[in-house]
This record gives sequence, structure tokens and C-alpha cells, in this order.
Amino acid sequence: MTVSFDYVPQALRYPGVYIEIDGSQAGLGTDIPAVLLVGQKLAAGSAVPGEITRISSVFDAQQKAGVGSMLAQMAARYRAVDTNFDLYMLPYADNPAGVAATGTITATAAATADGTLALYIAGKLVSVGITSTMTTAQIATAIAAAFTDADIPVTAAAVASVVTLTARHKGTCGNNIDMRLNLYGELKPTGLGLTLAAMSGGSGDPAPGNLPTLLGVNRRYRYVALGINDAATLAAWFTESQRRYQPPVQAGFRLFTTHRGDFATASAFGETKNYEHFADVSLELNPTSTWEAAAIITAAAAPRMWNNPVESLEGTPLPGMIGVTYHEWTNSNSLLFKGMSVIEVGTDGSCYIKRLISMHQYNPDGSPDDGYLDINMAEVADRTREEQIKAAKKAFVGTAAAENNEGYKPGLRITTVDSVTALLLSLYQNRLMRELGWVQKYKYYKETLYVEQDPDNPSRFNFVDHPVYLVPFYILAGRSQFLKRV
Repeated sequence: MTVSFDYVPQALRYPGVYIEIDGSQAGLGTDIPAVLLVGQKLAAGSAVPGEITRISSVFDAQQKAGVGSMLAQMAARYRAVDTNFDLYMLPYADNPAGVAATGTITATAAATADGTLALYIAGKLVSVGITSTMTTAQIATAIAAAFTDADIPVTAAAVASVVTLTARHKGTCGNNIDMRLNLYGELKPTGLGLTLAAMSGGSGDPAPGNLPTLLGVNRRYRYVALGINDAATLAAWFTESQRRYQPPVQAGFRLFTTHRGDFATASAFGETKNYEHFADVSLELNPTSTWEAAAIITAAAAPRMWNNPVESLEGTPLPGMIGVTYHEWTNSNSLLFKGMSVIEVGTDGSCYIKRLISMHQYNPDGSPDDGYLDINMAEVADRTREEQIKAAKKAFVGTAAAENNEGYKPGLRITTVDSVTALLLSLYQNRLMRELGWVQKYKYYKETLYVEQDPDNPSRFNFVDHPVYLVPFYILAGRSQFLKRV
């Protein structure tokens, strides 16, 4: 018998037509990516801390994480941009030993005319009616009473002429909550005097826990929006990103997070990191909270990277992010040499991705390394490996191994050095290059590809290849030499 069968037996004499159906070569291997939101929940949320749960809607996130929680706000921001990918969350309870950040608003002078105070917390409006008859203590009471929206990330209480704002969550996240007046140019009531003291004093973030156990093995999360962005949390997720990227797991993820601070703060933060699967976006000192911004950026970038991992992300809109100021050109360019990604703020305050880079910057010896400069590089390498694994499983699972084809009859399931080589070359040229447009330089790839049957384990084949990836386009440089006469 020259054809290998799974179900039609060799010892068969009973008359009939026997045709087995084999769908092993038919599958295209497509799926819907899963996105994981990582953040803090409030005690009112029904989700169990440390257990990943699916999010079916924004309302579902509010029920599971609590209205006004970090995760509920992240889910709302994410779904406002991307409604396609599957969405999950990993909830953390506040650290019992943590401290919530606080800030104050002090009424220093009464208004001389009636008006409306436009107070913004993390870009969300708190509108306060002010009359000329109010004392400073009454103004403080009115401000505190106006905090009726549970989606505002702080609570408010007034004592005398001072309103104290307290972050809903304990931890450093509250230190980054923006507080300002008249975000859109509103007029403050005449004569009203207010002094704002920024949110500060938050400490004690939740411990990341055992991430291999928390993430499990039953589902792959391709993209992660990290709302908890302290250094210890980033380090823990980096360790897990490395483990999942390499064998035997081979199921990496790209992680998006944000950093709030001026140029000096962002530079100092970025220079100490070296994470090739992370994009950390410097927000400068803009209104949107760090966790909501992380969700928005993930929702904007992930679908585009999934559609084509080598295309530039420049100009991708970031709906829901509010921009007021941003790093000027010199500082933005400098941050791109310090592992920090940058955005662009339009004249109307709308925000766009300018360039998403990874935080990888150094070789183990400390020398500069731009191999993983753009976040796209780890993504396309991961996706290329998936294509190779998928093709190899289709072609070689359930076969015999031989070093060379020594005249075996067609139809026998035998894997050889030549068949492995042919599969890799065909995949590179026809799938990765012609169809997907991820790679180039086929001749170089073919010349440098090496395949062998393992000398110590004949059931194993080894190969070394050198894919040459396309990279995102970002820069056009030219020199225009004008003439006055030719």
C-alpha cells in the first residue's frame, strides 16, 4: 500500500468503497484575539481578586469591578474604541496596607458674581453652581456636594473652606489623577479664589502575585493593557513576558501601559527599563488617567497590529484621550531613545499615536541595542513563528523521519531534511512574503537556511533561519538643492 491511512485498515478483503475524510490540511488557523485588562477593583465588585474573568459589556465590568473602579473605566475606554476583540480582566483588590492619594481645593475668596465653576478631575467635569452670597466654607461644601458621578476617580469631603479629594483606590495610581479648572476655556465666577493642591501621598500598590498561575495555560492573551504601572509590577510582567515568548510556551503578548510626568521624570523612568514586549507611552501632564490611557492605546494599537504587524502605527487616533500640552520635538525625540513611546496632540486637543516603541534598549553588557526598537518587531517575530508552527504541524505530525528521500513511494508520510527545507522556503516566499507582506530578501533567506536531522535524536529536525522583516515607515529625509537657472 503506497498511501498512508488512519482509518482504512491494511488487512481488508470485504468488498466496498472506503474513503476516510481528513480535515487536517484544511484549517486556516484564524482566531479572535483576546485582550487582558489588568487593574484594581473596588470592594463592591463581584469579581474574585486574582481570577481572570471575561467581560461581556461595560455594565458587566462595572458589576464585576465596581462602578468607578480602575477596571470599569478601562473597560469603558477600551470598548469605546474597539468592539471586536474578546475582552478579559485580571482584577486586583487594593493593598490593605496601601494609602489612598489625596488632594485639596481651598476656597480663598468668595465670588462677587453668580457663576458656574468648571472643575475637571482626570478630564471629567464636575460642574458647581456658585453664588455671590456664598462664604468660602459654603463654596467648599457646594464643591464637595457636586461630586455625584461615581465614575469620578475620587471622593470629596469639605471641612471649613477646604475640600479634600481622596482617590477611590489605594496605591500610587491616585498620585497621577489630574485636577484642573476650566479645561475648555470656561470662565471662573468673578472674584472666586481657589487654590488646588495636586493629588499625592498614594502608596502601596497590589502585589502582582504568581503571574504564571494567574494567567494559566488555557487561553492566550495577545495584548495586555496594564493599568497598574509601578516599577515592581512592570518588572513582574516583564519576567512573565519573557517566559511566554520562548519555548515551551511560545505564546507571547504585547503589553501597553502609560507614564505621567514631565520630560525629566519620563526620561529617568524609561532609561532604567529594558522590556522588549512593552510599550510605555509618556502622557506628559495631560488630563486622562494613566489607566484609561493604557486601555485607549491598547484598543487603538492592537487591532492594527493584528491586521498587519509591520505597518506604521503613526497617526492612529486615540478617541477619548484629552491633550492640552505635550513634549516639544527635541524632548519627544529624546524620549524615543529612552524606551518611552510618544503621542501627538492636535490643535483641538485630540490625540494620536506618533510612535510606539518597545522599552528594550540594551544588550546584556549594557551596549545599545535597537533590535526590538518598534513594538512591531516582537509582534511580527511572534506571528511568523506561529505561521511556521501551524504549517509544520499540518505537514509533519504523524509522519516518519528520514534524513533524505531515497526513493520512497509517493503517499508515504515521511519527513526528511528536504521536505522541512521545502516547507520553510515555500512558507517564507508564498505566505509570509507574497501574501502577508511581512518579510523580504527571499534569496538571502534561502541561501542562509540550514536544516538537519539531529545527530543524537533522529526523531528531531533542527533548523536555523534568518527572516528579514519589513519595518514600519516613519521617516523621509531629503536634501533639496534649488537652482535659479539651468
